[in-house]
Amino acid sequence: MRQPNELRPYQQCIATHLYENNAALCVLRPGGGKTAAALTAIVDLLRDGFIRHALVIAPKRVARVVWPDEISEWLHTVGLRAAVLDGSPAERTANLLMAPQHDMTIVGQDVIPWLLDQLNRFPSDHPLFDLLVIDEISRLRNPAGVRAKAMAKAAKNWRMIWGLSGTLRPNSALDLFSPVRIVDKGKLWGRSYYSWRAKHFYAVDHMGYDWRPLPGAEERLNTELAPLTVTVADEEMPRVMPTIVIDRVELPPPARAEYARMERQLMAFAGNDDDAVIADSAAIATGKLAQIANGFLYTDPANAAAYDKTRRLHEAKREWLQDLIENATSPTLLIYDYRADLDMLLDLLPSLPYLGAGVSDKMSADHIKRWNAGQYKFMGLHPASGGHGLNLQFGGSDMAWISPTWSPELWEQTIARLARPGQERPVVVRVCVADDTVDGLKLARVHGKMTAQEAFEAWLREWHAHSPKASVNLALNPA
Repeated sequence: MRQPNELRPYQQCIATHLYENNAALCVLRPGGGKTAAALTAIVDLLRDGFIRHALVIAPKRVARVVWPDEISEWLHTVGLRAAVLDGSPAERTANLLMAPQHDMTIVGQDVIPWLLDQLNRFPSDHPLFDLLVIDEISRLRNPAGVRAKAMAKAAKNWRMIWGLSGTLRPNSALDLFSPVRIVDKGKLWGRSYYSWRAKHFYAVDHMGYDWRPLPGAEERLNTELAPLTVTVADEEMPRVMPTIVIDRVELPPPARAEYARMERQLMAFAGNDDDAVIADSAAIATGKLAQIANGFLYTDPANAAAYDKTRRLHEAKREWLQDLIENATSPTLLIYDYRADLDMLLDLLPSLPYLGAGVSDKMSADHIKRWNAGQYKFMGLHPASGGHGLNLQFGGSDMAWISPTWSPELWEQTIARLARPGQERPVVVRVCVADDTVDGLKLARVHGKMTAQEAFEAWLREWHAHSPKASVNLALNPA
């Protein structure tokens, strides 16, 4: 558990700004630590009696995983009594009624309409209206969106509102209006998006689809916004080591059942009891488990005439990837392992350039040149094809792994494609990890917490604990 003094100096500054302002926007790149800074400010406000409760609205996965994890990470926040509103509407309603017994209530952005409907039933002086924190508030940037309009209308109910974002304007300055209207309740720029747009922008086309800022408008808007905003310059961000962000996802129940069968019986049923994929050894089984964690299963090639070569089992990582792609604000390297992962990438980004098997040397060289010239927003990369020697630091500083690798060498060398001399921005590496799967063993392995053999033996011990009497050949060399 980390001590409060381990917060970076800029995180302390952010926490102070939030503490001192009833309306505030915190803009900090992913991995910069804005959640910890916000939690620190919340703890201080609760301690000093300025608030009784904090209501946090965040993207669904972030609400369910990231905020609870961050609370448990720090010594000064671990005592926070937090409730995550999840489950059926009846379950969420019951938990919402218990809010005064907690310090924090955390809820996903996907149920904003339900939440606001429930809050209409509470008196205006209820603790739920003391402080509202909207994580990734830039997702409410569409002023015509149902959630954004509902939040803007309800904002008057809260005494304090903070908005947190990795980037406040992912597309253009037009994205600024809606988050600002919510946080400051329309005081800065009013409540009419169309009046604000007409004042600061002009239509490029006669249909009014494309709008550009008038001369001097962006500088003027930034100046007006500055007192409301706390941010960190790139040069203040840590550069010594890349920032690693672990994005956890949960396997849905059917996929979890598949995983449990494979783990305990070295067998997974793909469809019905007659469609079985048999793992001949524990070594193969760990590979099968990694496949299931990623959302698919390669079936036995001997059965190719009867079955598809790949069976999709869940979309948890695909949803994570789609969310990442939609909200990316800078060029990102997408790291894949299996061909099925690449197929998923190409399904989401049909024209995605990538470095990996099947790409000629000439094409690879062209992709690298274009990436470093800033011509690609995304590029796929297989660690074995780009783990050594490539200079990719000029094209971007963000990297996202669909799953961890088993190889510490490939892990370090792949990250070093961006974190190397010539890189002018802090490197942020996101890793998607399926909860309670071999993904966790992979992370332990690449972080040097266990050798490959120890990781393998850890899986074997877990397997035997579930199936002590299973008669399966485990004698094959795990290597």
